Amino acid sequence: MKEYANKIFSIINNVHLFKIITLIINLIYAVPSSFDIENVPMKIVFVWGIYLLAKDFLTRRIMFKQKFWPFLFAFLISFAISVLLNLTYQFPDSAINWFYVAQTFFLIYAFNPSEDYQTSKKWMARFNDIFIGIVCFLGFVSLLLFAFHIRYWVLDGTGINWMRQGFTENRLFGLYTSPNMGSIIGVLSVVASLMNNILKRSSWKSFQPFYVFNAIIQYLYFVLASSRGTTLTLLTAGLVITCYAIYRLFVRHQANLKSLGKVILGAGLGLFLFVAVEHQAESILAYIPATTQTAARLVTGEISWSDLRHGESKTGGNKSTVIAPVSIQHDEGDAEVSAGRFTIWQAGIKAAAQNFLFGLSDIDLYRNIKDQEATAQVDMTKLTTLDRSEIKRARGNMHNTYIAVFTKAGFVGLIIIAAFALFYLIYHVGYLMTAKVDFSDANNQLYALILVTIIALLAEDMVENHILLANRDTIGLIFWTYAGFLNVHRSQLQAQKSQAINKDLKSKFINIISPY
Repeated sequence: MKEYANKIFSIINNVHLFKIITLIINLIYAVPSSFDIENVPMKIVFVWGIYLLAKDFLTRRIMFKQKFWPFLFAFLISFAISVLLNLTYQFPDSAINWFYVAQTFFLIYAFNPSEDYQTSKKWMARFNDIFIGIVCFLGFVSLLLFAFHIRYWVLDGTGINWMRQGFTENRLFGLYTSPNMGSIIGVLSVVASLMNNILKRSSWKSFQPFYVFNAIIQYLYFVLASSRGTTLTLLTAGLVITCYAIYRLFVRHQANLKSLGKVILGAGLGLFLFVAVEHQAESILAYIPATTQTAARLVTGEISWSDLRHGESKTGGNKSTVIAPVSIQHDEGDAEVSAGRFTIWQAGIKAAAQNFLFGLSDIDLYRNIKDQEATAQVDMTKLTTLDRSEIKRARGNMHNTYIAVFTKAGFVGLIIIAAFALFYLIYHVGYLMTAKVDFSDANNQLYALILVTIIALLAEDMVENHILLANRDTIGLIFWTYAGFLNVHRSQLQAQKSQAINKDLKSKFINIISPY
C-alpha cells in the first residue's frame, strides 16, 4: 500500500508530467466544442499547478534557481498590486490570471538545474512527440474539412460564443478556434520535429516518416489558413538567420563581396521560393474541393463522364460540372491591413492609461456587466464610442502581447517583463556571438533552433497575444517550455566546454612531464 501511495505521489509531484497534461488540455481547448470536455480537467490541472507551486515554495524552491527569476517574481508582485487595485471590478478573473502567470513562470519555464540533463532531454522529447502527434491529427482532419468543403458553426463550451469551423470566409479554420492559431501551432510542431531529430538522433535532418508526414500536413494548413501572423513569424526567423550569417562572416574575418553576396543571394532566393511555392500550392489546392465534390457526384450517379466532358448534368443540365477553384485569401472586408487591430490597440491603451502604473488587471471590461450598463472601472467619457465598441469586441484579447501586458499589468509590469526579456536575450544571444561556436555540433544546432524560434515568436506576438496573460494558450506554453529548456541546454554546453578544456589541459600537462 505504501509503495502504491509513493507511486501516486511521484506522479502528482512530477512537473514534467504537469507540463505534458497541460499541453494536452490546452490543445483540446483550442478546438471549440459545445461539449466543453476540457472544462473539468482544466480546473483539476489548475489546482494541481497551485499545489506544485506551494510545494516547491515550501520545500526545494526550484523556482528561485531559474535564470533571471527576480524579474519574474517582481512581475508577480506588481501584477498582484494590479489585482488588488481592481479587485472590485475584475475578481475572480484577475486572481485566476495571476495564478496562471505564476504557473507559467515557476512551473512551465522552470527546469530543475540539479536534474540530470539526459532526464530533462528525455522529457523534452516526450513533450514534443505528444505535441506533434496531436497537432498532426488536428491538421489532417482540418485538411479533410477543406477537401470536402465542409464549414459549420459550433457553440463553444460557454454556451455564448459561436465559433467558425472548416473552410469559411476563404480561409481554413479547420478544427481550431482561428486559422492564425492553427497555422502557428503547426509551424511549432515542425520545429518540435527538428528538435527531436537532434535530441534523439543528433541530426536535425534525421526525419522519421511520421515527422515528414506532419510537416507536409502543416505546410498545407499554413497555405490554406492564409495567416499573416505566421508569415511574419517565418520571415522574422529568416531575417534573424540571415543577419546572423552575415555577422558570422565578419566575426570570423571571412567577409568579402563574394561571401556576403552568397548569403544575400541565398536569402533572396529563399524568400522567392517561399512566396512562389506558396502561391503555386495555393493555386493547386484551390481546385480540390470542387474536384472531390465532382468525384462524389460521379460515384452517386448524379452526373456521368459524358456530362463532365460537356459541362452538363443528367438531371437537366442546370447543375454545372465545371471544376472551379475556391478563393483562398485573407479577407477582412473593409478592415485595414491590421485586420482591425489598430483600433483595438488604441482603445486598450486609452483605457489602461487611466491606471497607468498598474493597469486594469484584465481588459475585458464588459465581462461582468449587462449590455446597456457601463463600468466604473474607467472613466468612459474619456473613451469614444468606437473605443468602447472595440474593447467589447476584443473580449480581453488585445492581439498584441506587449499592449496586453500594459493594459493588464500597467507600465510597471511592462518595464519589468521587458527587462527580463532583455537580459534573457543578451545572455543567450551572447553565446552565439563568438566565432568559436561550431555548428557541426548538433548541440549548437539545437541551441540556435530554439533561440531563433523564441525570437520569431516574440515578433509574432506583435499581432497576437499568446506569450503572456493569455490563459490556457498552447503557443505560450510552448514558448515558455522552450525558453526554460534553453537555459538547461546552455548549462549543458558550458559543462561540455569545461570538460573539453580540462581534458586539453590534462593532455598538455602529461605531454610536459612525460620526458621526465
